[in-house]
Amino acid sequence: MTTRITIAMIVRDEAEMAPAFLESVRGLWDQLVVVDTGSVDKTVEIFTAAGATVVHHPWRNDFADARNVSLAHATGDWVLVLDADERGSLEFTNAFRAAAEDSKLGALNVRISNPLPYGHRRESWVLRAFRTDTSIRFRHAIHEDASDDVARVLARTGTTVGTIDAPIEHLGYVRTRAAAKDKKARDLTLLAQCVATNPHDFYSRLKQLELARYWRDGVLWRDAAVSAVDWLEDAGHSVLNGMPWAGELIALIAEGLFAPESDKSIVFLDAWEPSIPQSAAFFHRRAQCHEAQGRLNEAQADFEQCMKLGEVLGDRQLTTVRPLLGLARLALMRGDSARARRLSLEALDEVPRDPEALLAVASLTLHLEGRAGIEQWVAAHDAKVGNCPERDWAIGEAAFATGDSKLALSALRHAAGVPPAGAAGVRLAQVCLALGDFEMSERMARSLMTSEPEAGLGVLLFDLIHGRDTAIDLELTPETAQAAMRHWVDALVISNNELLLKSLSANVGAIDGLFPWLPQYLDLAVTGT
Repeated sequence: MTTRITIAMIVRDEAEMAPAFLESVRGLWDQLVVVDTGSVDKTVEIFTAAGATVVHHPWRNDFADARNVSLAHATGDWVLVLDADERGSLEFTNAFRAAAEDSKLGALNVRISNPLPYGHRRESWVLRAFRTDTSIRFRHAIHEDASDDVARVLARTGTTVGTIDAPIEHLGYVRTRAAAKDKKARDLTLLAQCVATNPHDFYSRLKQLELARYWRDGVLWRDAAVSAVDWLEDAGHSVLNGMPWAGELIALIAEGLFAPESDKSIVFLDAWEPSIPQSAAFFHRRAQCHEAQGRLNEAQADFEQCMKLGEVLGDRQLTTVRPLLGLARLALMRGDSARARRLSLEALDEVPRDPEALLAVASLTLHLEGRAGIEQWVAAHDAKVGNCPERDWAIGEAAFATGDSKLALSALRHAAGVPPAGAAGVRLAQVCLALGDFEMSERMARSLMTSEPEAGLGVLLFDLIHGRDTAIDLELTPETAQAAMRHWVDALVISNNELLLKSLSANVGAIDGLFPWLPQYLDLAVTGT
């Protein structure tokens, strides 16, 4: 008898997403359970017409509550949890159905592929499927999780967790779509409610920190970290015993509170190490801190510890790609560029579209082998993955950093697309500035400003050059703003246009105090001393 598969979903106003979702999972499900939490568009009609079991359930500010309603109506042998903003494929369908027939498996990790705004991807492996069992229920009002119950069922039945390598594409947290649906505000509200109800809900505190990291919100990150430490000290170190995510919590707190160069970061991490399970996130953060402080042997030991946890944790990003790239940086710091490139290539073999690995390989290849080496590498990588805007972006970044603006221009044009978009578009505008195409650079900066705050610093630069007043409101941390302005000014300096440099220098007093390094920097550029 063929194993029956239930896809379990919760939805609200997903008429835009539903048709493509249904097409992407054609042939995957025998039962589709859709819990609707109050749609006012055509969501219910679309799923009903597709043959779904639609259950109406009021929204109670609790994702776990709605997920559990979907489980209560599941009749298949397996339950696969998906959302309307996710996309399957025929490859995924075939792989999943084959795995579901394996009697040794009781649950499945699925590779979730997240497209980022500038054409790159981040991938993670998430527990999304398990054999139907009435004891399995989700917990936590947001970022709901059923892994504890699944683990107990696996132990009871003697089954194991398998992996589906064919990806599910997740569209929901591309920032433009996330912002349109105001997910940041919604998630913050729900997490704040959870923490207010139970200050010792450290899982919700972890999710607050992850949210701050995702949105690059430094103020939120620090505030959440300070509060988490206060309540951890109140509860005692033993409160984290047995919590599989405890290491990630401590690592995110450390990152929110301390610069990696600070001795306090190591002291904090060392103090909590005895209280948490083995954690790749923890060792990776401590390795970064050791690296920043020049303790290369200690950093190497922690990166290698991450890799040793691979079989235990199954997190390929934190147990292969990230530590391999960390070891590559250490090799570079020790003067061994060839070893650094080999390690970077190993990381890229694990995830061929990883942006950090691509940038490392592109930079080291350009440094060691020049353009000829880049061409050979591109040919080999292209044969493996095909067209790859992430690779074009990496080559553009590497070329721009080494002063090869023409190579950067060619690569970034492919990466940014038409019209230019994302971070690649911002860098392309800077390359155009460096090459003397000032009108094109300004047009691109203005077109990108609403979606890419770093482009707003380019607009400010051009307004200063023209002697125009500027009224822009950018969501940038002070550190990011300083770095972004320096990139724009560096591009102008590379252009060697004395007239524009003198104009900028004459008008820089209009932003007196915002970039304290800028007047002297421009004086040096103008005078050449």
